[in-house]
Amino acid sequence: MTQQKMSNALDRVNAQELQHLITVSTGFIDAYIIACSGKEPMLLPQNVVLSALDSATQVNTIDWHEYTLPVFRVSDANRALGVALVIEGDEKEQRFALMCNEMPESIRLRISEVVDDEREALDQTILQYVRIGKALYHVPNLSQIQLSVGLSA
Repeated sequence: MTQQKMSNALDRVNAQELQHLITVSTGFIDAYIIACSGKEPMLLPQNVVLSALDSATQVNTIDWHEYTLPVFRVSDANRALGVALVIEGDEKEQRFALMCNEMPESIRLRISEVVDDEREALDQTILQYVRIGKALYHVPNLSQIQLSVGLSA
């Protein structure tokens, strides 16, 4: 494959695919377990999180450096304060904040510990379900979340 073709092929790989390749190559996943109101906890790779900020939960945007980022809430609607995780996008303009109840639990997993669960995800913001031992988690569909907060994916 020529260098130009290889470069073009890499340009077409989206952030979620790159994330998968990076974590698979190491044999471990460093992830956050995020409590989500009304659904199973989220399993989110740590290297897509750029920053964590204390924040009021009932906001539509947060300011981070020179950017105003849209918010996607997974926090309990009755909580006044939470933590906004700044999530990386393919482009700077695709970043958003994931509003959580609190700073999520950090976990290091062997890839072999994470097993796909075949249940169908009815929520478009869920990419798939996985099991770690007997516990069920969902992996977010970051592209769909970007669309739901008004960003182009």
